[in-house]
Amino acid sequence: MLVIPLMVRWLLCGSSPTPVARRVVPVIAITLVMAIFGTVLVVLTPDLGGPPWLMGTYVLLVVVALKLPLLSVLWWLIARNPERPGARATWHPDELSYLDNEAARVREMPDAVERLEYLSQEAWHVADRLEGEAKVDALTVALRVDLICSQVRRDRSQH
Repeated sequence: MLVIPLMVRWLLCGSSPTPVARRVVPVIAITLVMAIFGTVLVVLTPDLGGPPWLMGTYVLLVVVALKLPLLSVLWWLIARNPERPGARATWHPDELSYLDNEAARVREMPDAVERLEYLSQEAWHVADRLEGEAKVDALTVALRVDLICSQVRRDRSQH
């Protein structure tokens, strides 16, 4: 039973640790077409005739072969996000480094102030929800983004 999640992970992620859009969209599109084709085949079942056990077996095989792949992919995508409504948010350590790196990257862009303000909001949002040592790291990133934003504002006002 472990084979299906591993296959879905390989299909959607490849060598990446998270699903990649250029892989997810085609897989969902193909499985969606298969599911629609399965619905058509199930609707045509009464026209096939034959004994009821044969028609029942046919419907079961169609559902398993053509609809189960879509359900498996969607279930895997939903189940990999374990956060529940009302529960405390969890943050991946890479999120803080992403905010920090992004702030440095957008510094020279024409719309740097707007981007940095957004990054500042995100950094403070993360800092509000963390505790302990992680909160200190998040506050450091938030303050650093605010500092970069104020420097960019000052530089833009001087020109």
